[in-house]
Amino acid sequence: MRMVIKSGALPGSLHAEPAGGGRLRRWGPGGRVRGVAVGAVLAVTAAAVAAVGLAGPAAASSGTSYAYAWGKGGSGQLGNGSTADQFSPVDALSQVAQVSGGFRHTVAVRADGTVWAWGDNAKGELGNGTTAASLSPVQVLGLKGVVQVAAGFDSSLALRSDGTVWAWGYNTSGQLGDGTTIDRTKPVKVLGLTGVAKIAAGGEQSFALRSNGTVAAWGNNGYGQLGDGTTATRTTPVAVSGLTKVTQIAGGSNHSVALRSDGTVAAWGYNAAGELGDGTLTNRTKPVKVPGLIGVTQIAAGTGDHSLAVRSNGSVMAWGYNGYGQLGDGTTTTRTKPVTVPGLTNVARVSAGASHSVALRSDGTVMAWGYNHFGQLGDGTTTNRTKPVNGPGLMGVTQVAAGGLHTLVKVGPPELTAKATITGTGNVGSKLTCKAAFLTANLSVSYTWLRDAKAIPGATAATYVPVAGDAGHKATCQVTGTNGMGSTDTSATITVHAPAHFKAGTPPVAHLGKKYSYTFATTGSPTPKVTLASGKLPPGLKLAANGTLSGTPTHKGTYTFTLKATNGIGTPAKANKSVTVK
Repeated sequence: MRMVIKSGALPGSLHAEPAGGGRLRRWGPGGRVRGVAVGAVLAVTAAAVAAVGLAGPAAASSGTSYAYAWGKGGSGQLGNGSTADQFSPVDALSQVAQVSGGFRHTVAVRADGTVWAWGDNAKGELGNGTTAASLSPVQVLGLKGVVQVAAGFDSSLALRSDGTVWAWGYNTSGQLGDGTTIDRTKPVKVLGLTGVAKIAAGGEQSFALRSNGTVAAWGNNGYGQLGDGTTATRTTPVAVSGLTKVTQIAGGSNHSVALRSDGTVAAWGYNAAGELGDGTLTNRTKPVKVPGLIGVTQIAAGTGDHSLAVRSNGSVMAWGYNGYGQLGDGTTTTRTKPVTVPGLTNVARVSAGASHSVALRSDGTVMAWGYNHFGQLGDGTTTNRTKPVNGPGLMGVTQVAAGGLHTLVKVGPPELTAKATITGTGNVGSKLTCKAAFLTANLSVSYTWLRDAKAIPGATAATYVPVAGDAGHKATCQVTGTNGMGSTDTSATITVHAPAHFKAGTPPVAHLGKKYSYTFATTGSPTPKVTLASGKLPPGLKLAANGTLSGTPTHKGTYTFTLKATNGIGTPAKANKSVTVK
């Protein structure tokens, strides 16, 4: 079923964009402007990575998903066939995998790997071979197998499953990465990029995060936002200096932010509003560490010169320009160091637009704050908010993406935020516990345990105690999260172990001068190793690690000895054994 939208009363008059409706530019050095109207705080999208799930094995989902939008609609960027601003959500597209908002256009990838776009198209940013705007989604030409999209000011990026990146739209600063500054109405391949895991788009700069944790950047670099130590514009990708072990990347108008695997954050580029968070107003052409930030799990860069970070405890930190309350700390004071956004808990993801911010909580609810002239906060008003307020009553939200002056969300089946894991030793008789985390409301979670891919009867709880018959087999926990839009599965597997044990058995009599072989059999997983613990073996016989005693006896007698079997699980087994040689 479709999620129910709780509508509020629509505010009265709609608001126009800045006088003339022109595209104000502030990307190059000397062209930067800050005014009191939002149009003078030019913006694009938050980094598309803000709308992308965690890295790792993909979860299997079934059901239906939709993209909803609200806020500024003057260029058709809401995708509902209208240019009217909307103060509550409107349905834009179905079967959406991920969505990203530009300043006046929107791009989405569907579950089948195709890409769709809508809104302004003066620079070809819709990728359909024309420059005609579209009030409803149109398919981007020639793209398939796409796993992520990112919208810049009026350019677009797509990442394919083969690790290549494609771009289209405005290209005055080389942000398409094809070695030219020619606008493209159809996708072109970004040169020299392979093995890309994630992409992000800033104002007129673009980013690719490779699977090895390094970052490439291209486009406008007037303030050092490419991070290569220069301010030279690049029409093909260059390496961001000194960045390794990166897990996420985000681009603002002229600044950039990266998250490392250790939970720390680095930033570079324009810093006149403190958007780099290093306590200064100094531009940086190479990444600098944002002090005081640890345990960060997700980042976003606003194109109104602010930055956001989610911490592992579910809190949100913000820094940079705050003229409209987009930092959410109850003031309009610009901050050069991160401050906590009060009143926000259990946050899973954030996104940042021109001068507003959006947070998605783990229960699938949305909160927003900052500039609200076009209703982009979704609270049914046009009142700016310096603290987070509840967004529209959508249920089952799994992604948020703030465009310049509009906001987008995806609703659909539960989205995985932590893949399934199994804790416990894996030993027979020792409890195993399975955990996974999903992003959604009205969630039900079920568990199925399997032995070598076959369901174990009655094993449907989060915990399971392996029995002797499980030893040496694969135990898999499958976790299924379900809401009104569908279900998502994730699983984890562990090999069940059993301690070493000697089987019963009486060795046969050995005869002097004749070949002899007998195995003292053991059980256990992994396979135990057998050694002589004490006593003496019959002369001429040797003991192998698998418990086989073999050779040619050279002396008569009865020999008693102690064997030890161990496989690293539990206490080693010991057994007294005797062999008679006649």
